[in-house]
Amino acid sequence: MSATTLWDRAFGAVLLGVAGLYAVDAWNIHVPFQYEPLGPTAFPLLLAAVLATTGVLLVARPDRVTWFTDRGQAFRVGAGAIVMGIYAALFVPLGFMISTALMTFAMARLFGLPAVKAAIYGVVLAIVGYFGIAEALGLNVPFGDIFRS
Repeated sequence: MSATTLWDRAFGAVLLGVAGLYAVDAWNIHVPFQYEPLGPTAFPLLLAAVLATTGVLLVARPDRVTWFTDRGQAFRVGAGAIVMGIYAALFVPLGFMISTALMTFAMARLFGLPAVKAAIYGVVLAIVGYFGIAEALGLNVPFGDIFRS
């Protein structure tokens, strides 16, 4: 068994454990009133299912290919993680549409899309995402604290 296979299986086992803990926590979410059609447990349980599926796949069929990232790819992945952290911090203050447009623009630029196309992509994704989540699904998403008087 190669080192890559062993690491994949170990990571898969960790994902299974995290998925189980996450599912238990999600199942124990109780709110005094229901303000969304899906309820507060739907998305955490869906995420737990995705994590569990990924963990099972990694344990059952680990990757046999070894690869090494170059510095550029490692930088983009690290910068992407930082962008996602900033997105989470700005999500409520700036609202869904502005923070999503900025995050999408930054991620698209990190992975090579020209600035104009990245800006168009960010704005379109933010608008479509907002109306898809807020209007079609009826879920609450923040409009932005900066717009409150």
